[in-house]
Amino acid sequence: MEVRPLLAVLALFLIRPMLAQESAPTPGASGERVQLLNEVPNYAEAFVDQLSGGVPADVTAAEQSNEHYGRLTETGSPQSLSLADAIALALQNNTDLKIQRLGPLAAANQVRKARSVFDTALFGNVSRDRATTPAGTISPFVTTSPTLFQQDFNFNAGLRKMLLSGGQLSLAWQNQRRLTNPSAINELFPQYTTILGLSLNQPLLRDFGWRYALVFVEVAQNTQQQAYFQYQAAIATIIANVERAYWALVLAIEEVQVQERGLALANEVLRQNESKVKVGTLPQTAVLQAQSEVARRQALLIRVGNFAAVTRDNLRAIINYPQPGAGPLVMIEPSDKPMVAPYDVDYERSLRTALEQRPELVASRLEVEGRGLQRVAAENQLLPRLNFVGGIGVNGLSGSGLPAITFPVPGPTPGTFTQLPVAAPNPGVLGGYSRALELLHDGRYYNYSAGATVEIPLGNAQARADYTAANINLEQAKLSLQRLEEGVTLEIKQAVSNLSTDLKSIDATRIARELAEENVRNQQARYDVGLVTTKDLLDFQDQLTRARGAEVQALTAYNSDLAEMRRVEGTLLSARNVMIERVSPEAAPWWARF
Repeated sequence: MEVRPLLAVLALFLIRPMLAQESAPTPGASGERVQLLNEVPNYAEAFVDQLSGGVPADVTAAEQSNEHYGRLTETGSPQSLSLADAIALALQNNTDLKIQRLGPLAAANQVRKARSVFDTALFGNVSRDRATTPAGTISPFVTTSPTLFQQDFNFNAGLRKMLLSGGQLSLAWQNQRRLTNPSAINELFPQYTTILGLSLNQPLLRDFGWRYALVFVEVAQNTQQQAYFQYQAAIATIIANVERAYWALVLAIEEVQVQERGLALANEVLRQNESKVKVGTLPQTAVLQAQSEVARRQALLIRVGNFAAVTRDNLRAIINYPQPGAGPLVMIEPSDKPMVAPYDVDYERSLRTALEQRPELVASRLEVEGRGLQRVAAENQLLPRLNFVGGIGVNGLSGSGLPAITFPVPGPTPGTFTQLPVAAPNPGVLGGYSRALELLHDGRYYNYSAGATVEIPLGNAQARADYTAANINLEQAKLSLQRLEEGVTLEIKQAVSNLSTDLKSIDATRIARELAEENVRNQQARYDVGLVTTKDLLDFQDQLTRARGAEVQALTAYNSDLAEMRRVEGTLLSARNVMIERVSPEAAPWWARF
């Protein structure tokens, strides 16, 4: 089967295949990323979902799905796969890698969440109230009953936003319609009041400045970078696992073939012995010896055949590629043979490369940086709170005026009275709600305020505890980095030792196999003329079988250890021509830039 090396990695990052001369575009990588990040229900959909109750249908459908049952069933003819094809299919279908792809996606979502504090919020409220109370006094200037009532209708709206300076900026529009009996002179009935104001609460010590306001966004972005390198490490691990499983299957198949050849040799000896027993040149015990050896090698063949089936299923499970139009995973027949790829074994060079390029180390260093940023945020909370508070606004007032209030005074003639005007409505505010709006932008009626608030915690135990915890987390991250560097050093040391041993073993096992073949040929010739016994010949054949198996094992071990060497160095992806293209980070929305 010919498989185009398509490394379909769907998430925040896109793997571009370079395993062959030609490759197809990765389907839906960036599209699925946008879909998963933006697949959020709107208000109406969320409301309907909340009313429906129960477990969502897509969850229950996943729970009841049985499409993966029996996927390791041995159906269909084996499909020939090269190592490059196996890697490509694993990167496209491996379930563990699909899970890892969600890590960068979740990290990108955390960046969005960190920026959400700068979102602009639209707020509003509507209320109506009424109160009726007995009047405490009755003024001669007021013509009203001894019962007082007040009825208010309030409508307020506005915008609220956190600034990059750490301040809270609020624009509020307040409206009130009041009905009341004339309990005081110059009362408007009804009375409309409207205020448009801009207020600011700006921290000057704690929570102050661009550095603190953006620190949690920086932490989230740092985590997003960590997710990229952790994902890169997961891909390298998958590739190394595929290579180990691939060469394990090759070794198992080669051992089956070696045992088959050994069984064929034993059967040939048995055939020759049976012929010689018939003509009387060998005793019957020679046939029994040959039959015993045939039975032993048949048992070995059954054992290695079972091992080959197990290793084949292991590789199938890692690749996780289903047969076209069928549920079971495709049967795999490796097409590549183990060979000695040239590689310069150099401990110092490999260690320098690993310390620079191992994605786990890069991610760990980013973890230290992120912990440092969190300590900066915790340190800010040790400061006292000093906030500037201020505001500015314009006012409007209107309403329907009552008749002018007069007070009788004695006139110039005894027994006569004159009505003296005491108060009259301001003609400038007479009118409906629209008049209040006109006065609002008139500009003559305004308000402003300025001040400061101070809060000094005497113990500040929580902030001190949080700083201590952040400092401990930073030290733990540093020690984890140190431990990882020590582990990488040990892995490089072991990988170099394994490769050096493998190269020596390949030469030694090749020589041993050649000598074993020569010995069998010589012993066969001596056996044919009766100079050696059946047991001697079978022993030399058994040595040849073991020598052939040891040579194949040395070759496959070298290829597996070479993949592990490149993984611990951090060069496995480039060695397999796999490039991970980082999608540009999502730009901050315009409202989160001020």
